[in-house]
Amino acid sequence: MATGLMNGTDLIIRVGTADTNEEPVASATTCSLELSMDEIDQSNKDSGGWKAIMGGQRSWSVSAEALYQNEAVAASKDYTDFWNHIAQATTDGALARTPVYVEFAHANGSTGNVYYSGYAYVTSLSVNGGTEDQASYSISLTGTGVLAVTDV
Repeated sequence: MATGLMNGTDLIIRVGTADTNEEPVASATTCSLELSMDEIDQSNKDSGGWKAIMGGQRSWSVSAEALYQNEAVAASKDYTDFWNHIAQATTDGALARTPVYVEFAHANGSTGNVYYSGYAYVTSLSVNGGTEDQASYSISLTGTGVLAVTDV
């Protein structure tokens, strides 16, 4: 395991259709991974007025915000027009109800780090443009099934 604190700039999200062709969310300014668990209420008259719970279903999601660019850089392998990439990542586009493969990882995959991966649905995709401001977009993906944790 890596020691020390990590620079948030080193964390990225990659999206693709399988565990071999992921593309990074290019020009990302933020990314996040959220794990959550439903709670099943177990409160009863013997819990002394305190809420008692047990663990229920677990879920996960990832999201990112990035600068919007409406063209691919031909000299780069990274698909910089991520908006179009994710819209075409499945046969009929992001809203085709087809899961995509997602990795939340250290940018250079260095030894001693972990990465998280699994299949997720694109649940939100939006472009934002303010007056005299850099255009940006936001993407949210909700996991379906297990979120794998892999040591690099």
